[in-house]
Amino acid sequence: MSILVIEVLHEGLIFGADRNITTEYGDGTTTQERQSSKVLKWPHNKCLFGFVGAAQMGNLPMIDWLGTIKDDFRDMDSVKAIAHELHKKVQMQRNKDDAHKSPEALIIHIGGFEKKDVLWVPTVWSIRNTHRIGRFDYLDIRHEFCCTEVFWTNDLIKDVDASEIRRFLKVLAKQFKPFWFHQGLDLFTFNVLERAIKSAFRLLCEQHPNHDIPTTLHQWEKHVRMQVLMYGAYFEAFRSKGEQFVGGGSDIVSTLWPT
Repeated sequence: MSILVIEVLHEGLIFGADRNITTEYGDGTTTQERQSSKVLKWPHNKCLFGFVGAAQMGNLPMIDWLGTIKDDFRDMDSVKAIAHELHKKVQMQRNKDDAHKSPEALIIHIGGFEKKDVLWVPTVWSIRNTHRIGRFDYLDIRHEFCCTEVFWTNDLIKDVDASEIRRFLKVLAKQFKPFWFHQGLDLFTFNVLERAIKSAFRLLCEQHPNHDIPTTLHQWEKHVRMQVLMYGAYFEAFRSKGEQFVGGGSDIVSTLWPT
């Protein structure tokens, strides 16, 4: 399990994640001896992909497996269509991979922009086999995956009209409270640390001449990277070697709000 941070902003969409890949052995021990990207632009440059959980599909690293199916999506522009087709392929592959064992948790997010009437609006989809989350862990991991849109169904967003969503996101960001999702290990700990980091940077923006509340996608990317690196530092400091499930640096991908 890793950490995946997603921010939906007036300027665009950002996905960020750590790079550690955990290998589990038959005796139950784990290592983090290799790193790989967990966020990328896929299947085209206007669509963002990110995942946490099972790092292999069909005995291939996730990124390589995505490469084997990319051509099946070449004519798809709709984020919704991409999410639903990927859901089918993930379900088929995990049925094979987990056929004779307990299912591994896997959470995928697909994000981008689609036109609603004449307006470009953000959309984020979730493909997951975690059906319930507790205070600290994912509690209900099944063989069955679900595929749902998670931006417009969010309690903070669901009553906002599409014509006002971009301005609404701008108001949140001006308060240094950008709209965000996250997935990963021990989210309770991450939430506590994330609040502390946000509070600290809010104070810096108010009182330090070299810090301002971000106004560009590139500036917001730095804050997403900081959150990912912060959580990696926590695991490096407080977890033993072999249990540093988050770390190894960070990767950030983003896409601008279309005009």
